[in-house]
Amino acid sequence: MVPILGSVFLTLHTLVLLMKMHSYAFYNGHLSETEKRLHALDNPSTASKAPAYQYPASKQPLAAGKEEQTEGEAADLSQLREDLAIELISPLGSVIYPNNLTWSNYTDYLFCPTLCYELEYPRTSGIVWSELGYKILAVFGVIFLLTITSEEFILPVMSESALRLETVESASETALILAESISMLLWPFMITFLLVFLVIFEYVLGAFAEITCFADRHFYSDWWNSTDWLEFSREWNIPVHHFFRRHVYSASRPHIGRPMATLITFLISAIGHEIVMACITKKLRGYGFLAQMSQLPIVMLQRTKWVKGKKVLNNVCFWCSMILGLSMMCSLYVLL
Repeated sequence: MVPILGSVFLTLHTLVLLMKMHSYAFYNGHLSETEKRLHALDNPSTASKAPAYQYPASKQPLAAGKEEQTEGEAADLSQLREDLAIELISPLGSVIYPNNLTWSNYTDYLFCPTLCYELEYPRTSGIVWSELGYKILAVFGVIFLLTITSEEFILPVMSESALRLETVESASETALILAESISMLLWPFMITFLLVFLVIFEYVLGAFAEITCFADRHFYSDWWNSTDWLEFSREWNIPVHHFFRRHVYSASRPHIGRPMATLITFLISAIGHEIVMACITKKLRGYGFLAQMSQLPIVMLQRTKWVKGKKVLNNVCFWCSMILGLSMMCSLYVLL
């Protein structure tokens, strides 16, 4: 169990750092270009009069965004200066680019439980040490429960199934062993998923939020009430959802349209999940990639007039596919 936890930690930590660096570099690159345009307006005859580009906010609803002006619409010079200047100031008004380009600011961002860089974040008044201590203890408690669940209910089944698969001679016997393993691991893997979700989004992120006095603790919504997989992807992991919406979906949507932007976002997410599974299991199989990409046609089916609006039915289907899918994916990766 310990090597698996180490692989999971290293893989997720690496992906988190890559996403953080991407957000930091791209947002500050945008601010650098904005500052250059603002200085260029000192010589209006040669400066670009194109409207100021407002970088997508990590939490701004897409439908609420202001429509971009076209290149042909000449912006008033004073208004353009104001728009460019506002883009360089944090929403709270305390930090101005490039004053944020310091080691302390970057280090603080690395420890903040968010993947989207901002000039400034809302903060609490101070660390609540009792809350921090509780969350740290809870992390070790949940890891203990994960270890017990794995060693008592998952590893024995996996080991026995792996030995049986070595002696089978037909595809039907292989399928029978797989089906038996999947059925025996339905609830252990579901419990494992819930414990992993709890330790990451409630305790680990909560602890880092407490350490950094990060005020926004909205790391997940009520994903258990999801009626389709798109809703689940938006609500179960809000930091990653904000990252993909800001740096993938919003960046590609103006160029390729909403459907293709959604497809590209799902594609990159599926590749990321496959990389995680490959690092954990040391196998590159593509089961997770195919399963995640298959969610799109399933969502399209759920949004037809015959199924749309039946929230209870869709939620039941979501939970059935969740429980079966977790056990099936993990069994396939480990046993085949």
